[in-house]
Amino acid sequence: MIKKTTLLLAVICFIFNSCTTDIEVNTPALQATIDGELFRPEIRKAVIHDDGTLVISGNTGNRAISFSTSSTKVGTYKLAQQQQTINKVSFQDDDAKFISEEGISNGEIIITEIYDNEISGRFYFRELKNHDGKSMSFQNGWFYRLPIENFVQELENPDSKINPCLLNASLTAKIDGVDMITDDHSAEPFGILPPYPSIRITSSDASQDIEIVFSIDTGPGQYSLTGSGDYSATYSINNQKTAATSGTLTIIEHDQETKCLSGSFEFETRSGLKVTEGTFDYGY
Repeated sequence: MIKKTTLLLAVICFIFNSCTTDIEVNTPALQATIDGELFRPEIRKAVIHDDGTLVISGNTGNRAISFSTSSTKVGTYKLAQQQQTINKVSFQDDDAKFISEEGISNGEIIITEIYDNEISGRFYFRELKNHDGKSMSFQNGWFYRLPIENFVQELENPDSKINPCLLNASLTAKIDGVDMITDDHSAEPFGILPPYPSIRITSSDASQDIEIVFSIDTGPGQYSLTGSGDYSATYSINNQKTAATSGTLTIIEHDQETKCLSGSFEFETRSGLKVTEGTFDYGY
């Protein structure tokens, strides 16, 4: 009987030790299985923005993950839901960028605990897509006791020169045939930590906004616009945003040394609005 008990304990210890070799127990922690391979970012962050959005990110070497939720409340957040939502998921691996696509990708984030300004939970994502239509998935993802930081806008170097292309920035378009002439413009590289994979240009007037996103290495040419992904566009009026279902972005000039760019665009939104005769000149 003693021999059987000793053998059983040995088996249990062996199983326990084998399982725990795949789990990081440090604090804080962030990890997931990517197509069967364990990914443990060395740098991990949980940042809350002024609008309540939570962004969790991690990177190590040339790989980085980022995903965001609409709030920091304990609960389940799913892709393509109206209330508690996952706003965006992206993963950078060398030169390949995989992102969530509406109607294709699925997944959820479960925030299980917020204690002493630290957040814990688990997640999975399936069918993230890249430019070539290849897909990848995250399984058994979890984050543990990540300290929550407040978003801090980086201060600009007062000695740096302002890009003259940005000083002369402009964007015009017609919304269902009515002129929209914007008076507030911005263009910025953004994405999962430097080197940033995308450029986002935004323009607005008193009640309307247009936002266009494209890859930072985009050269002259035509590109299809959708509501998400590497080439996307949205239009909003009175804070009611609607994404593009189809459209075209034409880059006329993009000088990555002077950081000046110009182009044109048109797209139709989910709500049926038609944005036509769009043009822009920007610096970033």
